Amino acid sequence: MVAVGVRFELFVDDVERSLAFYGAALGLEPHPGYDPNGYVPVSAGQVRIGLQRHMALPAEHHFRPAHFAGPRGVGVEIVIEVDDVDTAFTRAREAAVACGGQVEPLATRPWGQTDFRPIDPGGYYIRVTSAG
Repeated sequence: MVAVGVRFELFVDDVERSLAFYGAALGLEPHPGYDPNGYVPVSAGQVRIGLQRHMALPAEHHFRPAHFAGPRGVGVEIVIEVDDVDTAFTRAREAAVACGGQVEPLATRPWGQTDFRPIDPGGYYIRVTSAG
C-alpha cells in the first residue's frame, strides 16, 4: 500500500461560521454545490478538509455529543505547509479574529521554519508553516 494523500474532517457546531473562517483566514474554498447542512469539503491546492455539523452525526457514531463538551482537537495539531508564510499570516491575522477565531504570532522556530498558529472558532488548533 502506498499513501496517496491525506484529508481530515472536522466536526463543528456551525458549518457556515467554519466556512467563513477557513475561507477568509486560510483561503480554503468549498466545493461547488455544497449543502451547508451536510458535509462540506473545502480545499486549496493539496489541502482538503471536510466540515460536518456534529449534531448531524448518527447516534452510533464514535463522536457522540459527550465528546464535544470541551475544546475540539485536544492533542492534535493540524499542520498546513504554505509557499509564503508571511503572506498567509497577513491574510489570516485579522480575518481569523473577524470570523470568531484567534491567531498566535508569526515566529521563527528553533528547527528553522517560520509559522503562526490560528485557532478556529470551535477550538481546532492549526499550524501554518513555511514548507520544508
